Amino acid sequence: MNSHSTERFLSYLRDKNTDAVRFRWASDNLARLLCIEATGKLPHREIEIETPVGTASGQRLDTDLMVLPIYRAGQSLVQAFLGVVPDAAVGSVLIQRNEETAQPKLYYKKLPHPLPKHVIILDPMLATAGSAVMAVNILKDEGYDAEQIYFAGVVAAQQGFNRLAEHIPEDHITVAAIDPVLNEKKYIVPGLGDYGDRYFGT
Repeated sequence: MNSHSTERFLSYLRDKNTDAVRFRWASDNLARLLCIEATGKLPHREIEIETPVGTASGQRLDTDLMVLPIYRAGQSLVQAFLGVVPDAAVGSVLIQRNEETAQPKLYYKKLPHPLPKHVIILDPMLATAGSAVMAVNILKDEGYDAEQIYFAGVVAAQQGFNRLAEHIPEDHITVAAIDPVLNEKKYIVPGLGDYGDRYFGT
C-alpha cells in the first residue's frame, strides 16, 4: 500500500507528539484505506445495476466475511472496517505477548457460527508475527485453509511480514508500511510505539 493519503495519515501516527484525539482520527481514516485495499483482494462478482436513467455494470463482494481483531490493539481497526463492509461478522481473540519472552499466549477466543467463508485478521502492529501466526493456526484448526485467510495492519517489521508470509499467501497481507528492524524489546523501529496505548489513551 502506498499513496499520498496513506503517508499523510501514517505520518500523524508515527509522530510522538500526536495526541490521542488526532491519533484516533488518523488511525480511523487509514483503517478505511486498509479495508478498501484488503477487501479488494477478495472474490468479487460482476453485476448489472439499474440507475435512475439507465443501466451500468458494477461489482459486488462475492463472499461472506469475518473480521478477527487481535485484542486489544486490533479492536482499534474494527469500526472503520465495518464502515466499509457493514455486514461483516466480528470474531475476537485475546492474544498477549509475554514481555520477557516475546512469545504469544491465547487467553480468549470467540468466533461466529456458521463461520464465514473468508476472514481478515486485524492487528495494527506486525512485529515478530507471533500473535498473527497463532491467530492463523486457530483459524486453520477451525477448518479454514490459508487461501481463505487475510491480514490487515498498519506497520509491519520485515521479519514479521516474512514470517506471516510462510503461513498465508504474501499477497493476502495488507499493511501501510514495512519497517526494517525490531529492537531488543521486539518493538518495530522506527515504528510508532504502542498502538493500543496511543489509540485508547492509556
